[in-house]
Amino acid sequence: MQMGTLAIVRPPTEGDNELASRLSKGFEDASHGVAIYSSPELRALDTEVLGGATLLVASPGRCIETSGDETEFLSKVAGANKRILASVGPVDSPAYKRRLEKGIDFDAVFDIGFASQSDDHTEVSDVPYHFVFNGPIRDEEPVAEEPANQADRTIPWVLMGPKSDGNKNVLAELFEHEVDPGGFCLLQGRARIMAEPLLGSEGLPAVLAKAKYYLWGADRDAGYYESFRFMAPLLAGTVPCKIDPDLASEGLDIPGVYPSVSAFRAEAEAEGYLALYRRARNFYVARGRLAEHLSGAFALV
Repeated sequence: MQMGTLAIVRPPTEGDNELASRLSKGFEDASHGVAIYSSPELRALDTEVLGGATLLVASPGRCIETSGDETEFLSKVAGANKRILASVGPVDSPAYKRRLEKGIDFDAVFDIGFASQSDDHTEVSDVPYHFVFNGPIRDEEPVAEEPANQADRTIPWVLMGPKSDGNKNVLAELFEHEVDPGGFCLLQGRARIMAEPLLGSEGLPAVLAKAKYYLWGADRDAGYYESFRFMAPLLAGTVPCKIDPDLASEGLDIPGVYPSVSAFRAEAEAEGYLALYRRARNFYVARGRLAEHLSGAFALV
């Protein structure tokens, strides 16, 4: 690694790679040279090499725990030119506060998502906050203006994810309101999802290719929209829809957020699948690519 290099630091476990991989692709799209290191790999680097580097650290707690030597890892991170926390999730949650208390002196926070949490962040930390819209990457472009295989989409809705109270409530509402019984539901324990999803790497795309709507429920005490749950369905031609009464009450400019299954059903029947797909697609592409937002935030650090 040369002086002035940008490096992403992540835990060595596969479950933490999604954010690091997307950041890497976003910076590459912006023609920024970027390296990715697991926490043990970063710990093994010479201190002199890190002096001119800017580190984006994803999951700092896990990085420290898996580094092999916490004291040495923290020393190497402290020796970098700048340290940025790469974050996904609500900033007013206990988990976020713990990330800021792991012994790393961050120069900035990059919050990757669909809605700024700047106001909430000022109540939590003095670390400079930068919202980064999680827009398209080059691999995803062009995002289709109309979904493929519309006539073959015989699955009216898909409900997948953890066995959370939110998802179980959505399933109960689907039965209560007798929403089309031809849907597909697969709720798993969190440990199972992290180890190996039942559908495997090919199963989810195959299901989404035949579905119209992808549903999920609130999974947190704090209202938050999971941008990473939006992209795979949309790119498969499936409309992402979150059922979350608390989030819906906030009036965010994110399409497909509903206070209840009945509200989702009413809009789906009134507007139709194609119109709701176009609305979600336009929201995603109109705000610019991830590369542009990363470059803009990076220039301010």
